[in-house]
Amino acid sequence: MTNRKWWIAVVVVALAAAAYTQRDRIAGSLSRAPEAPATAPAVAGSAPPAAPKLQLAPAELLTIEPGEISRTLPVTGTLKPVNQILVKSKVSGDITEVTVREGMAVRAGQVVARVDQLDYQLRVNERAAQLRNAQAQVEQARRTVENNRQLLAKGFISQNAFDNAGSGLDVARANADAAAAGLAQLRKMLSDTVIVAPITGTVAERFVQPGEKLSPDGRIMTIVDLSRMEIEVVVPTTEISAVRVGQEVELRIDGVAGKQAAKVARINPGTQAGTRSVPVYLAVANREERIRAGMFAQGTLTLEHRSGVLTVPVAAVRDVNGRKFVYAVADGKIVEHDVKLGARDDSTLAQDGSPGVIEVLEGLHAGERVVAVNLGKLAVGAEVETSAPPAPAAPVAAPAARP
Repeated sequence: MTNRKWWIAVVVVALAAAAYTQRDRIAGSLSRAPEAPATAPAVAGSAPPAAPKLQLAPAELLTIEPGEISRTLPVTGTLKPVNQILVKSKVSGDITEVTVREGMAVRAGQVVARVDQLDYQLRVNERAAQLRNAQAQVEQARRTVENNRQLLAKGFISQNAFDNAGSGLDVARANADAAAAGLAQLRKMLSDTVIVAPITGTVAERFVQPGEKLSPDGRIMTIVDLSRMEIEVVVPTTEISAVRVGQEVELRIDGVAGKQAAKVARINPGTQAGTRSVPVYLAVANREERIRAGMFAQGTLTLEHRSGVLTVPVAAVRDVNGRKFVYAVADGKIVEHDVKLGARDDSTLAQDGSPGVIEVLEGLHAGERVVAVNLGKLAVGAEVETSAPPAPAAPVAAPAARP
């Protein structure tokens, strides 16, 4: 047992000696190794790496030149005929005939409907007989007055008797006049049984059928004149001072190809109730009658037109915390130019085809180049390189025909 403990102690001492020997070898090798440099030595006279250039297409740059600008106002509304008539009956009676239907053209004075005339014809005949009776009484009273005048001259009657005869003649004449007026009224009612178109146009609606009973002011049909149309639009009071009668407007009408010319025909003298807008009426010629009542139209009303002004696309203007500026290219680098803006024209297309240009009052001069589109935030001082547009592909020659 004592020998075993002795051998264990010898092994432990040997292992410890080996461990100390290996540690001393590692420390010596580290002390002899050369110290690595912290950084690689820089080559004398070498330049820092160049920053990448900003590539811009020709369509993304715009050279400022004087041009034209228009201050416009968008307008919308529904078209309606200038002349539109609701035909009504002036007398009561049974409808015997209606000669037109919806969509048919009519001329002014054309018969469009008839009311039964029998009752009115009989009443006319009765009143005509009363008139003849009254006229006969007038003639009788006139002869009586003539006879009494002779008797008065001979002293056979008194002056009072002669005056009474004269009064009788006046009464007879008044009765005849009343009968004549009544006859004229009945004849007018008889003529009103024939209903005619008051204007030339097209029947839009028909409200009666033959055999129906009409009362006075009963609706018969609506006639519209499509040759002259108008649209009511509203203009804010802040812009109404720039609107004048005769100003031209371009309209786009749903369902009608192309643009339609219109003019300011009338301006309402007051504002609409509950709004601060003024109704303005635009006249539209419709000689070919392509436009129908109720069509929706939208367009632009030109309030002001000026030339010789500097403009940039609306997309080119940047607004950062109220500061308005554009990116420009000077000496091949990106710079910023603060600008003061004026009128905006949304009817003019910018260089990239987007709608809207805006007037530059201060900050730019003719001949300067600006970034015409919104490319986000650009680094001021970055060099700009314009990429050339792609060359058109060369036409492919057709293969020669074999002999």
